[in-house]
Amino acid sequence: MVNRQRYRDKVSNMIGWGHWFALFNILLSLALSSSYLFIFDWPETLTGRIYAFVSWLGHFSFVVFAAYLLIIFPLTFIVMSQRLLRLICVALATAGITLLIFDIRVFSQFGLHLTPQVWDLVINPTKGEMAREWQLMFISIPIIFLVEMLFATWSWQKLRSLSRQTFGKPLAGIFIITFIMTHLMYALADANFYRPITMQRYNYPLSQPLTARKLLDKYGLLDLTEHQNRVFQQGSPTALKLQYPLKPLSYQDQGIGYNLLLLVVDDLGDKSQQDQMTALNDFKQISTQFTNHYTTGLRNDTALFGLFYGISSTYYDNILNERHPSVLIEALQHQGYQFGLFSTDGFNSPLFHQAILSDYSLPATKADNDKQTILQWDAWLKNIKNDTPWFSFLNIKGVPGSSQTNEQINKIIDTLKHEDRLKNTIVVITANYNNNGQQDNDWVDKNRFNREKMQVPLFIYWPNTPTQQIKKLTSHQDIMTTLMQRMLHVSNQPDDYSQGEDLFRSNRVLPWVITGDDNDVVITTDKATLYMDANGQFNIYSLNGEIEKNEKPDLAELLKIFTELKRFNEN
Repeated sequence: MVNRQRYRDKVSNMIGWGHWFALFNILLSLALSSSYLFIFDWPETLTGRIYAFVSWLGHFSFVVFAAYLLIIFPLTFIVMSQRLLRLICVALATAGITLLIFDIRVFSQFGLHLTPQVWDLVINPTKGEMAREWQLMFISIPIIFLVEMLFATWSWQKLRSLSRQTFGKPLAGIFIITFIMTHLMYALADANFYRPITMQRYNYPLSQPLTARKLLDKYGLLDLTEHQNRVFQQGSPTALKLQYPLKPLSYQDQGIGYNLLLLVVDDLGDKSQQDQMTALNDFKQISTQFTNHYTTGLRNDTALFGLFYGISSTYYDNILNERHPSVLIEALQHQGYQFGLFSTDGFNSPLFHQAILSDYSLPATKADNDKQTILQWDAWLKNIKNDTPWFSFLNIKGVPGSSQTNEQINKIIDTLKHEDRLKNTIVVITANYNNNGQQDNDWVDKNRFNREKMQVPLFIYWPNTPTQQIKKLTSHQDIMTTLMQRMLHVSNQPDDYSQGEDLFRSNRVLPWVITGDDNDVVITTDKATLYMDANGQFNIYSLNGEIEKNEKPDLAELLKIFTELKRFNEN
């Protein structure tokens, strides 16, 4: 009976000590994690700032206390030595705080939270300088261990006096209330597209705020179908704010005054199918061919996004949310271009309605087929005034290697020749993607990392430019940058409005191009393809599409890539 009572007293004391030890680590983690408040995009509204503070308190107090309940609390009934229990708790707390410090550093540099792959990358980088920089952070481990051990010993010795303190319960009540408020506020913000709150979804490690869309839909507080359609039309509400362009555009002069035809075929197929098209082969004889060219997305909208915005499609939702116009369109307007816009699908992508062409009256009806679209373009061209330059965007569906698509492209080029317009018209012919005409709905997911599917043709006819073949790595973003610099004479540095480079430059500055869809990123180089999802999980694929299991990206290069991926994020 005495032993049982002694066991109960001992367990009771260890549970009481565990509560104070957990409270200490909650306060320590809050002090360290306050760094996140200065890293992420700070909300402009008072409600958004209140949520940032509330979620910070609620999230980290919950994570630490959950770790206590799941790990330390059960140990109090198993480990009978209070010294051993304290040592285990100190070791676990040191590991947790160390991971938090690393996560803060990783998040500040990469915009990602710590994963096993990211951890392996930062503690074992390929470059010696980077290795020393990250490994120096391990110096903090003995300091953290000492602080944890000192508090553990002191709190055990002062347990009786601490048990008489009354501030513990009110403090715990504040943590519980803020945790509940965090999820309720986020659920309401998500249902109402209140971005100052929803854009904070991924600010903290292990954070998964409640959305409750199905529950709200069940009780008639939310129309789930309408909400999903709104996400499609306006982009994800979790997207961060952008500063695009970084500086207002300025111009050297009125540009060279050439007309511009941007002909985009949804799918021109692979090289063997393109070789069957005489129209492309004939056009190749008078133009510059880029043989190592890649799209910026594996959907129509994300591919066109790179053409009009010159930045990676990871910014797609941000642009839709804030309805940012295309700086290419703005520059063309500034230089006095007449516009002729034609698309077989009737510009049905929200990218056009919400952003690129939001200031334009789009056709009420779409063309029945590519032939009709080209007839509409031909009629517009015949009526265009010759005293001012014009810009025409012509988007047709196309069928890889088909005689119909070949005839349609041939008709477009012949029209320009017969109208004697080639002498002062830049003609760009490219494609959105390459899926060989497949209609599989899962095609994008199955081929996200396949460089053959991302590689598309690019032909540019530039008056008074010799025919040539360029084999360096290029992307859709480069097209926009080249037009802004060489045709429209924008005086800003390309970094102000684009991630692309000059197509006609002899060598590429950055040895990679960025592709992607829906927060997944594909980095293509001459030697390999890096695929990374939104959670920071990545794989490296060889040129033949096989996973390179023993390879990992260079940390210094990866840091440059992530700098590009978040360069236009506000703050």
